[in-house]
Amino acid sequence: MESMNNPAEEAAVVQATLQAFLDALDRGEDALEGWFTPDATMYFPFRNSQALVHGREAIVARFARMNAQLRQTQAAPPYIGFGMRDFQVEWLAPGLALATALFTFADQWGRRTLVLRKDAAGAWRIHHLHASNLQAPPA
Repeated sequence: MESMNNPAEEAAVVQATLQAFLDALDRGEDALEGWFTPDATMYFPFRNSQALVHGREAIVARFARMNAQLRQTQAAPPYIGFGMRDFQVEWLAPGLALATALFTFADQWGRRTLVLRKDAAGAWRIHHLHASNLQAPPA
């Protein structure tokens, strides 16, 4: 793997990648394969999806179920309305990043922790995503 020339610039690229992924979710896109590594894993924040989900195809299928439910309850995008806060990135190795952030959406708060891997073309892909929802802090 190549070395990182400018960590701050690369952190901005990782953050922009995460924001673009969230925007795709807000639009209800089902074709999410390009955001994940083939062997990605994910913990979803849903009671009916408590186990670790293995593989890009299984993750994308679970998001498609979520999107179908959102389309039944809401007329149009944005379906979730993520607001990213407190984004941080830690470099684990060249081409490997640990990213964390807090999110607001509707009347909820969430925490997301991701491991992203840079592919041969230079694009950051989600290798692991742990999503958990939180109680909203007091006003």
